[in-house]
Amino acid sequence: MDGCYKYDPDDYIGLLNVYEDMSLFYALLEKHRSDKTIESRLALEKHSQDFFFTIKHREIEGQLAHAVAEEMRDYLREQLHD
Repeated sequence: MDGCYKYDPDDYIGLLNVYEDMSLFYALLEKHRSDKTIESRLALEKHSQDFFFTIKHREIEGQLAHAVAEEMRDYLREQLHD
């Protein structure tokens, strides 16, 4: 992971799928920023939806506070539209 991000995947190792989804999201984001192809954009958008779903599930389960989950989703959306 080359970029400096607000959320570090290592902080979420104990939460089911959050570490993995966050790491992959950042990898796909960096790939898209470097090559700007339709394929990389579609992969990023598809995975972002999966990641939002994971965040929502951890929120429902009480593993992520609502405010944290909301901030995380807002931040990820900002990264997508950067």
